[in-house]
Amino acid sequence: MKDDDRLSIFEYLSQKFSIIPLRGGFASPIEASGDPDEMTRMANKLKRPIESGWEKWCETIRSFNRQDFKADRAGIACGPASSVLVLDIDDIDKFWKVLKFNGIDPILPPTFAVKSGGRGDRYHYYFRYPNDGKKYSCRSKAKCFDVRGTGGQVICPGSLHPETQKPYVIATNEKILDAPNWLLEYSSGAREIFTEEEQDRRSKRILPPASRNKAPEIETLEANSVNLDGFIERLSVSQDVKQKIVTPYPLGARSEASWSVILGLLNAGIDERTIRSIYQNYPIGEKAREKPDWFEREIEAAKKTIAQNPIGVHMQLGFSSGTNASPSDSEFSIVNAYDVLTAQTNFEFLVDSFWPKDEPLLITGYGGAGKSVLTLQIAMDLVFPPSNGFLNKYKVLHGGHRVLFVQSENSLVGMKRRLELIRGAYAIPDDVIREKLFFVGRKKDIRATGDLDSPRFQDIIKKQHDSVGFDILVVDPLISFHNKDENSNDEMRRLLDNFSDFCESLKVSPLIIHHHGKFKQERGVGGGRGASAIGDWSPNTWELEYKEKDKKFKFIHKKARNFMLNDDLSLELSNLRFAVSVQSGSLKSDTTYFVIKALQNLNGVAQTQTVLKNEVVNVYKAENPGKSITAVTAVKYIKDAVGKKAVKTIHGAKGSISYQL
Repeated sequence: MKDDDRLSIFEYLSQKFSIIPLRGGFASPIEASGDPDEMTRMANKLKRPIESGWEKWCETIRSFNRQDFKADRAGIACGPASSVLVLDIDDIDKFWKVLKFNGIDPILPPTFAVKSGGRGDRYHYYFRYPNDGKKYSCRSKAKCFDVRGTGGQVICPGSLHPETQKPYVIATNEKILDAPNWLLEYSSGAREIFTEEEQDRRSKRILPPASRNKAPEIETLEANSVNLDGFIERLSVSQDVKQKIVTPYPLGARSEASWSVILGLLNAGIDERTIRSIYQNYPIGEKAREKPDWFEREIEAAKKTIAQNPIGVHMQLGFSSGTNASPSDSEFSIVNAYDVLTAQTNFEFLVDSFWPKDEPLLITGYGGAGKSVLTLQIAMDLVFPPSNGFLNKYKVLHGGHRVLFVQSENSLVGMKRRLELIRGAYAIPDDVIREKLFFVGRKKDIRATGDLDSPRFQDIIKKQHDSVGFDILVVDPLISFHNKDENSNDEMRRLLDNFSDFCESLKVSPLIIHHHGKFKQERGVGGGRGASAIGDWSPNTWELEYKEKDKKFKFIHKKARNFMLNDDLSLELSNLRFAVSVQSGSLKSDTTYFVIKALQNLNGVAQTQTVLKNEVVNVYKAENPGKSITAVTAVKYIKDAVGKKAVKTIHGAKGSISYQL
């Protein structure tokens, strides 16, 4: 079959299913060195979706575009969008035995089925996804069968298997039927299914205590018969971690609990083999079993966190266990100042000298001052950094971010208009907007309301985090997302502290918009209207003003907890994008004007003084027809601008100096 024919099959099936692009190519026996297990691992990687955040297509049908797909294979996103729950059977004989062992009739309805292109008799049985408001998720019974629901995908008919290169073919072209009750109960978590081997493990044997700092002289839990409760009790971790391992958590609460457990196990020296076995056998591993790739990322992130900041991890685990454990179990500790000073962790910026990573950013101002427009610009610059920096001044350190807006003031129509105007001057690509900027909304709009202190509303945000993996959370404005007394220092500080904890649990950096009241606070750290605790809580606060009389914007850095305050900025707005203002008229008498203008022409950076000097000369000629300045005068202008701190100097190798806004 030709590639075009295969793509035509995918396109035809997209009329019924939510079809997603998968990786192309095939596992190579040469690269695998003839190792069958390595071939299987390579093939499994090639079955993965190309798009990050692809899980959203389980709930929303993805529009089909041939250009997005590799000709070798495609996937069907299971769940409500495709209206299917798929039973993926790896070993049909073992599957029938497992059903009998659990008192289930070993029979399946004659529904639509696809035969895998892999080795052996492996089938995908398609069932109708119930429209009952419940969530049916992915669950696995290792080396026997998998259930693919919301958050899962299966290989599309017509695709080529990445190891055998054989096609997935329709085995029974029947109508898709209702799923058997046992399958719905298992997928929804309402029942468990065991193999004989698992039942024997649970009832007969005990695993020796896990060792520290070296792999135990045992195989994984899957290969040993153990009494699981006895095993957990012998782990050298806090009671809090033990309790979390055996506790089933609802959707929206699993990620936070899992992160705490992974940190606790790794920090206690439990080897990875044992950790993976725990996640295969205990409730804490439910999400990991549904999303293996997510689990691998969590493991790597936890190892990196411990390596960079072991003291912080130790204290974090101590605080969390102390809330639920007895005093004897608490892991509170004292850390000396030298250990703090030499801890392997670094202070980082999202936007250089403007917004530190993992710290809240508060932007305040009167209604109509342009706060929401500025916030949208910050978000767009974080996902698609401009070469000359945010506001033509502050360098965005990288563009690998995803932003979720939780906002109540801008409608879908209004936001559409804003994006159209912005893209008229700033060509941010479609795929960036599609994959990196998101809005929480309701009733076919992008506006939302809720209470940041409410577990229900937090679960909504967590669900989006699990789906798209955002690391920047925008709340606009604060007043729409709480029901506290805004003038109460006690209530507002508790609200914002809880919100900080929530953001830390998701590992996201929050940006909050807050309005001024009738009377603006002219001095101090700012914080907008209401309780002073709002400004006290924020580590980084900027205030945006609009002077109607002068038609000017002023951006004032009110507070920076861990770096130097910036000078006030005069901003100009063009095509709904702010930039540091370089005014004509009186400012032209200030030689700094020509240096700033020259740097803006150079996209914010001049690698050498010669480059900047030449551009300053050009700017002066353009602004003053018939007049000119010498290169020596241009150098004086540059030195004057540096002295006034209007321009930064960056010292490089061998005494080189570059210049930037």
